[in-house]
Amino acid sequence: MRNKGFFWFLTILLTAVCLYQLSFTWVATSVEEKASKDADRAVEELMEEAKANGNVATLPNGTEVDFSKPESKEIAKAAFVNANLKDKATTKVYPGIGYNFTEVKNRSLAFGLDLVGGMSVTLEISIPDLVKNYARNPNDLTFKKPFEKASKEYHSKGGDFVDLFEKAHQELNPGMKDELVRLFSISEVDGLDRNSSNADVKDFLNDKVANSMDGVEEIMNRRINQFGVAQPNIQKDPSNNRLYIELPGVQDEATVSAKLQSTANLQFFETFEDKDIQPVLMQIANVSQQPYMEESEETDEVEVEDTTLVEDTTLVEDSLNLADQDTSENSMEDIFSNTDKEGNEVKGLQSYLKPFGRAAGYASPQDRGKVDQILKRKDVQAILPPNLAFMWSANLEKVSQDGKERGYILYAIRVPDNGKARVGGKDVQNATTGFDQQDGQITVDIEMTTEGSEKWAQMTADNVGKIVAITMDSVVYSAPNVITAITGGRTQISGSFDIESAKDLAGLLNGGALPAPCVIKEQTRVGPTIGSENSRAGLISFGVALLVVFIYMGFYYGKAGLVADIALIANILFIFGSLASFGAVLTLAGIAGIVLTIGMAVDANVLIYERIREEQAAGRDIKTAVQEGFSKALSSIIDANVTTLLTAIVLKIFGSGPIESFATTLIIGIFTSLFAALVVTRLIITGIVSKNKELTFGTSVTQNAFKNFRIDFVGKRRIFYFISGALILAGAISLFTRGLNLSVEFDGGRTYGVQFDKSAQGNIEYLKSKLGEVLVEDGKVASIDAKTKSNSYYVEITTNYMKTSDSSNNVVKEKIREGLDLTKERLGESRIMESRTVSASVSQELITSSTISIILSLIIVFAYIFIRFGRWQYSVGALLAMAHDVLLVLAAFSIFYGILPFNMDVDQAFIAAILTVIGYSINDTVIVFDRIREDFRLGKGGDHASQINGALNSTLSRTINTSMTTFVVLLTIFIFGGASIKGFVFALMVGVFVGTYSSLCIATPLLIDFSKKIKA
Repeated sequence: MRNKGFFWFLTILLTAVCLYQLSFTWVATSVEEKASKDADRAVEELMEEAKANGNVATLPNGTEVDFSKPESKEIAKAAFVNANLKDKATTKVYPGIGYNFTEVKNRSLAFGLDLVGGMSVTLEISIPDLVKNYARNPNDLTFKKPFEKASKEYHSKGGDFVDLFEKAHQELNPGMKDELVRLFSISEVDGLDRNSSNADVKDFLNDKVANSMDGVEEIMNRRINQFGVAQPNIQKDPSNNRLYIELPGVQDEATVSAKLQSTANLQFFETFEDKDIQPVLMQIANVSQQPYMEESEETDEVEVEDTTLVEDTTLVEDSLNLADQDTSENSMEDIFSNTDKEGNEVKGLQSYLKPFGRAAGYASPQDRGKVDQILKRKDVQAILPPNLAFMWSANLEKVSQDGKERGYILYAIRVPDNGKARVGGKDVQNATTGFDQQDGQITVDIEMTTEGSEKWAQMTADNVGKIVAITMDSVVYSAPNVITAITGGRTQISGSFDIESAKDLAGLLNGGALPAPCVIKEQTRVGPTIGSENSRAGLISFGVALLVVFIYMGFYYGKAGLVADIALIANILFIFGSLASFGAVLTLAGIAGIVLTIGMAVDANVLIYERIREEQAAGRDIKTAVQEGFSKALSSIIDANVTTLLTAIVLKIFGSGPIESFATTLIIGIFTSLFAALVVTRLIITGIVSKNKELTFGTSVTQNAFKNFRIDFVGKRRIFYFISGALILAGAISLFTRGLNLSVEFDGGRTYGVQFDKSAQGNIEYLKSKLGEVLVEDGKVASIDAKTKSNSYYVEITTNYMKTSDSSNNVVKEKIREGLDLTKERLGESRIMESRTVSASVSQELITSSTISIILSLIIVFAYIFIRFGRWQYSVGALLAMAHDVLLVLAAFSIFYGILPFNMDVDQAFIAAILTVIGYSINDTVIVFDRIREDFRLGKGGDHASQINGALNSTLSRTINTSMTTFVVLLTIFIFGGASIKGFVFALMVGVFVGTYSSLCIATPLLIDFSKKIKA
């Protein structure tokens, strides 16, 4: 081996760098383990304190938790851990080097949510809302009707919203179908004028859509910093206007999703006071007492009484105060009477909304949802004038004179004709926390821009003696009474703030406003218990698989096998070191990728050793045999790894989350395996041989294994074709009749992993019936599926309830919780351990991208083989073998789902398995093809069929060794790995088996049928 000194230096350098890089992970892990133990103690103490306060307590991040809810303990622990790590951010934790925790964590290996717990969110800029922001007047029916029609189609079928809007505009506004520009606020700065064509307007809107992600990533970074997450992961996808966010350790889904979706666009609105809106409230009260019948889609108009808001009512000077109730004939007390004319109790608006000062009213926390349901009714919406919008106070407020009763206050917001606030977030320059000098309340102090100062001064001057609502995301944070015009550009937002909530609001304002609201297209939460179980399962499977490979290599190849084991240890070190260096995220699927890489890494060593054994059998001395063995194996090793690499790259491009992690580890593993086999193994073997030390490449048991096989693969090919044809036919019948069990990733919907105190065995139908009592949408029970997962106490629940709504995750979760409470009698207490939400549009995209990735993989491999071997027969044979393997894996999942006791859903992991099978299958096939080409070049005797049979038999030792090792490794993962990847590993096991079979019995024999003779 030439340049041995250089390669020894390179190997030692890589080892040192990897060990150094991994040292940060060891340090970070020790700090986090201590933080976890401290958090356990803090939670126990807090729970004891909470018992005296109705089990309610406040966490370090300001969030209130109710410890009577099963998930609250996990949420509390996550909050304490994050607070602890946030405090250590600047503390020196690396002995001798002096790096603080933030620096150490940024350099350490990142772990996925399925290993540590936490939540991930896929956010997408709402294109309809973005377009609406540029409307001249969103309330104008010429804009509103086509907007609503386009939105409905966009949310149900997807597509290009701008095109859908133009189409709806031309249908509903035929008189101005070529004057789209009239619907939007235009300026010469935007490159538009009143004569601009529809195409010009569409170009303008599409440009705004294309640039909508500019700055959003930075805004989200600032918001995420508030959560105290030690190592968040944010990836931007500008082509889809999306952000992929992972927050390890975070468990409070409701709080995080609300903050991430907030536009943080502060708006200052004038309000209607009680006397102004009495006529409207009276009509709502009357209408809401009548049974509500959902109108059909064909109904466009609802007849209501003419309603006029009182514009010039003289208002009292004081702000919200119970003493300021009007007692005229049409007083609020009359409107909110709880009885009808006969004195019978009714359940209209008046039953839930109570009068309060100069606002529209207030509701208790329990009744707020009822009021919302009434106000969202279509017959009620038809009553509301276009310039009226109802918004709740952000926090519970004191609503009784003694201050004991608390509720949410409902404000009647006066919306300007153009739908836009007179003063908004762009007018805010800076926000800080402060204190009100008079009453000592915590406030958020705002400093406005020069232009904002002028607008705010004018607005307050116009509203002296009236209430102005300071809102964000349709929630009122403060409603001060204007006593005099406010000049100077400074104002305060006061409310029921504690220091944490005030900091949160100031942080959102300083973080910046989003160009439009973000909607959650996909959301996942993994509880820390599940994460730790997955980590333990992953480590066990990793350790056992490694031990199995070590023992087998030593058993089969003797001392040379021990050299391969050393190279394998170096390979693993290089993989983990590379993952840490590149900032990759290691997931449970990633660990599976590493373990699979271990199995495949053995392949290079097996190829080399088998070649060396052939050279020794031909009478070569050990030095020559080693040199020739490495040289002759090189072509097969390169071809096999390049084809696998090509499929891994496709997987990397089209995959996301855990699948991308799997692809990343596979790609890194391919390169490190090549280095370990071709450099590390050769350095050690060459060193041993050069010193004339004894080195064996087999044992007494295995030395002559597989040497005397003379299997007639070509002659029996029609039998193999019949077997494969029968299996594919059975699979096709199953696919057409039973189909595949699509996961929420491909079908849309929500999945919840629930842990019960009692076994759910035999109670699945009971569970589904109880959930069906609460999961009712439009009068119909939603689709509900439930099945045990890993054990009878853990159930996976899947539903399409509110599937088309991207912003109802918390609502659905509460409904699930409500349904689970109904099962306590039989199943005891339950905890939602993990959850997954995938929107319909994302599932459709995944189907498309998965189909493209599989087809693209087949095309790329076909092209590579054609280039390398120069004959179409090789490419077609390999392609048919790969298609054969894919069809059989699909058939297995169609036939056995619901029969085998583990998850066999078709999801992204399944697609990853299919692509891996393609890579593995072609790996096997290419090695056989390489030997056939070599035999042709050497002009070995015999007819064409004999040459192919000879090539197959001569590589049989390598084929069986590699396949058996890989299969045993996968079986180890299947037995000891986490329940969440059993289906994935099962697909790989089937793929390895059929891939080996097709390489020997399908791909190569096809060469005979495609041509009478193939030349090298």
